[in-house]
Formats: sequence, structure tokens, C-alpha cells
Amino acid sequence: MLVEKHATETFRIAAAIVGPADAADVTQETFVAAWQSLPKLRDTDAFAPWVRRICVNRSRNWLRTRARRPRAAMAFDEPGTPAMSDHGADFRVAAEARAVLEPAFESLTPDQRAVLALHYSMGLSITDAADALGIRVGTGRVDRDGLARRRGGRLAGLDR
Repeated sequence: MLVEKHATETFRIAAAIVGPADAADVTQETFVAAWQSLPKLRDTDAFAPWVRRICVNRSRNWLRTRARRPRAAMAFDEPGTPAMSDHGADFRVAAEARAVLEPAFESLTPDQRAVLALHYSMGLSITDAADALGIRVGTGRVDRDGLARRRGGRLAGLDR
């Protein structure tokens, strides 16, 4: 019951920090860790922020150990793999946006990723997201202009 209630939010946070390809694994690890530590939870009303914190910590660990895990590459010419032209213009626009945003997002710290995940998926202010994660607001702030400069100004068309 608790997993069903918090799974979507936990997956979104994990996806925002480690990427969608690894989010299911991190979400599973989060709930396994929560289950194992459940007897240590003093305030059952604090379950949601407690699980968010576990998810952020598991995501950080995942990012640290990412280089040690083998990555399987999918070739688009494999049988059964749809061609890009089958998805139409919407897919191409999304793929182009992802190609610009993903490298920029990769340059953020795990704390900044977590703050953005809570801000955009849950509607928390940056200050509330930082408070929920137990970090200083300055740690979670993202310098959009500086980020755009590091990415060669390519974020300008994706602002809104």
C-alpha cells in the first residue's frame, strides 16, 4: 500500500537524478532500503519525506557507481527496433530537446538534480525542495545563465 502510494513520486525523483533508464532500479532499491529500515522510522507521518531522502541518497550512490556498471547499447537497426521515422515529428522534437537538456542536466550535482525533480514533479518551491532534502538553498540553486553558457547557449530556445 505504501509502495503504491509513493511509487510514482519516487520514480520521478529517481528519473530526474539518474535518468529514466536507471530510475526503475533506483526506485526498487529505495523501497527495499525503506522496508529494511522501517522499524527505525519514528514518525510515521514523515514517511513521504523519509522515502524521498532515501531515493535521493540511492540516486547519488547510483551516479557514483555508474561507471562501474556495464551498459548495453541498443542498435536502431536491430530487428524489432522501431525506426525513428515511425514516430513522427513529435519524437524528433523530443529527441532534439533531450539531446540539448541531457548534457546540461548531467553537469548538475545530484543535489541540484534532486531539487529540480521536487520542484518540477511536485510543485515545491526551490526553497521548500531544499528544505525537504535537508540541504542549503544555495546548494540546490541552478545558475541557468551559467548552465546555458557552459552548453554553448543551446538552452535558450527551450526556456518555456
